[in-house]
Amino acid sequence: MKKRLLKFFVLLSAGAVLLPACNDGMEGDAYISFTLSPDYSYYSLNQLAQKLKSDGSDFSLPDTCDFILKVTGQDGETVYNGPYGERPDPMQVQPGTYDLSLYSIEFNEPAFASPQFGDCRTVVVGSGQNLSVAFACTQLNCGMRLIFSESFRERFMSAETVIESGEHSLPYPYTESRIGYFMPGILNVACMEDGNRIPILSRRLDAADILTIKLSATSGPSGSFSVEVDTARNWLFEDFTVGSGNDGSSMEKALSIADLAMYLGVEDVWVCGYVAGGDVSTSKINTEPPFSKNTNLAIADRPGTVERENCAAVELPDGDVRESLNLVDHPEMVGKKIFVKGDIENYYGHPGVKTVKEFQME
Repeated sequence: MKKRLLKFFVLLSAGAVLLPACNDGMEGDAYISFTLSPDYSYYSLNQLAQKLKSDGSDFSLPDTCDFILKVTGQDGETVYNGPYGERPDPMQVQPGTYDLSLYSIEFNEPAFASPQFGDCRTVVVGSGQNLSVAFACTQLNCGMRLIFSESFRERFMSAETVIESGEHSLPYPYTESRIGYFMPGILNVACMEDGNRIPILSRRLDAADILTIKLSATSGPSGSFSVEVDTARNWLFEDFTVGSGNDGSSMEKALSIADLAMYLGVEDVWVCGYVAGGDVSTSKINTEPPFSKNTNLAIADRPGTVERENCAAVELPDGDVRESLNLVDHPEMVGKKIFVKGDIENYYGHPGVKTVKEFQME
């Protein structure tokens, strides 16, 4: 049997209640009844359930009758809010605008084993009208699963790993193997050790993205990236190595941006990165000219990086460093690889490089 995208359709129709197409301009009731389309794919749902179990989740997909159906009028008044299986059929409504939503579960903060499926529609029902609307229920939240190598456990032996999403965070202990679910957006992985927050990585996930990251702390390149996609959701896998294994004592052993959080307070070390942009602030960088500030620039481990969380600000002191590296006068440097020697400090809210004394452009 051919796999299909996980979805089902809920048709809103008049059912057995037949009303005329118009009512000569008179205000009258309309009726809505809900039925499941034959396109509802139990096969796809079962395939997804097996995939979740194989990835260490104990989640069971809810029965369709337990999905949450909500119908709200334009005045904010709730017409119906309850299980799909207990809906009135047909549902009598007044002509007007209605917000319709169908969700598998309520989802307000990060949680394990909690994928949310659903869809919403805004419709206008005329007097005496029979309306037919289809919900295409797909996954609305995203997921992240962490795998810890022995090297990572040893380096962060006394730390607690968390995944942060906005103002919420989800602890992810070394004994955990399930997928944590979050609202789409930027997710930050960090270790909390002795009251200090050590940032590990940041990733932006869209709805239906499921990212598995294997965390290591060995020497070598900063990691490789590969992607697996199935018909239901976007299953991603990433092998991420924390740190470059270098100590910054020379250009050949220059620190990466991923290293900096573990070297806060260290002075006179070499750092290597690609120029990502300038005009740095705590929350953003300017990645394209024109640039307005000649006092700093941002570097990243990979060319083309634009997320502030994956960049380090570099202070450009007055003199030869500023004259040679500032992007106001040298916008062509964006994307170029540079080495800078300075002190690792918190700079604009993130680990950065200050008091730069030497530099080298590749």
